[in-house]
Amino acid sequence: MDIVLSVPETVVATYVVATDRPPADAAAAARTVAEALDEPLRATVLRMLDGPFTSVSTAPAGQAPPLPLDHLRIFGAPPARVQAVASAPYLVVCQAAFGPGWPPAHEWCARALAAGLAELTGGELIDMYTPQLLDPAAARASLPGASGPGALSKWIVVPQSAGDRGLWMTTRGLGRFGLPELQAEDVPPTLAEAWTSALTGIARALLGRWVRAVEHARGEAFVRLAADLTVTAADAILAYGGAPGAAEEAREARVQLRVDPAGDPDVDTLLTVVPPDDFPASAGEFFAGVTAALFGTRGTSVRYAQPGDAMDAAIATAREALPQARTRFLGDEFALAQQHLIVKHRLQNAQGTEFVWSTVTAWPTPRRLHGVCMSDAQIDPSVRTGRPVMVEERAIVDWGVWVDGEGIIEGGWTNRVLGEQD
Repeated sequence: MDIVLSVPETVVATYVVATDRPPADAAAAARTVAEALDEPLRATVLRMLDGPFTSVSTAPAGQAPPLPLDHLRIFGAPPARVQAVASAPYLVVCQAAFGPGWPPAHEWCARALAAGLAELTGGELIDMYTPQLLDPAAARASLPGASGPGALSKWIVVPQSAGDRGLWMTTRGLGRFGLPELQAEDVPPTLAEAWTSALTGIARALLGRWVRAVEHARGEAFVRLAADLTVTAADAILAYGGAPGAAEEAREARVQLRVDPAGDPDVDTLLTVVPPDDFPASAGEFFAGVTAALFGTRGTSVRYAQPGDAMDAAIATAREALPQARTRFLGDEFALAQQHLIVKHRLQNAQGTEFVWSTVTAWPTPRRLHGVCMSDAQIDPSVRTGRPVMVEERAIVDWGVWVDGEGIIEGGWTNRVLGEQD
């Protein structure tokens, strides 16, 4: 099965420097910046400055296109820097156009000029595509040099937002090369960090295929790509500027891409990452399987609790605070802090009793919540990592606040008792 993608005639890069002391002659200042660049970037930028598709201009803030202040805040810009952008009286706009594919000369040119002008004027550097505020030195470090083109992660970001069944994660940056952005829906929240790396690796694998297709198309309006895509751990490592070994080259996973055209002309088409047609389980298990194949799995083990007063007290404390946990969850406290509410709940059948942790994705009524399993259960083959689960309130014995890379940072009373019993 194939997907068909349109090939834009050109792609445009736009960077803005918000400043209170703009250069007297923006074009002359841009040439000074270009002359100071190292080869081979210097020659590329000077050549583009002499062409018709690159421009550098200064305008009063009120006469320039509006700046994406709200998006800058969403992408984590410090309030003081956002305020500096909002109050800057002048904007220096660096813009360049080029063909889709590789190299993204328009991005290299516009970013190099804007970074230099930001340092020259002491202004704030804004990447209008992402959009986000950039540190000028970091922006320069992302540019290609004698050692190669640089890491893809310097050119794309992976924002996320919470949904009723998991996280919605997207790329923002593949459009720089003429590609639609990737998205993944209903990602288990505790896989956020790992799936960010996986999605960045998928982006790199897709970009390589796209570049070859565009070169072969030779000006055609559409290209055809196989919907199935193999991504390796090496793709993810290279995307972040690392140097993979043979072991990472061998760790691979297969995904499928689905074209989701936008019904609204103002909304972009997306490429959705979905399980291959022959994948037998749920979407959450697919996401868990991809990250396990690429990066390995976290070790888990069954721990047997000894009954006693300490464990009973821990369960009572957790259950007493459960309404408060639900209130905080519904108030988006955890989502805003990139944290996840998790609950430990009882599984019980003829084989016995087991307790497992699940991430909370929705809590519509006090009596029942929707979640995603964090581990495989031993007594119930239907409870698997990444699979959606419905949890009755009466089955909950503990809860906690989980942060990727740190574990439980709040709550987890029963785990503390288990630790004392070890």
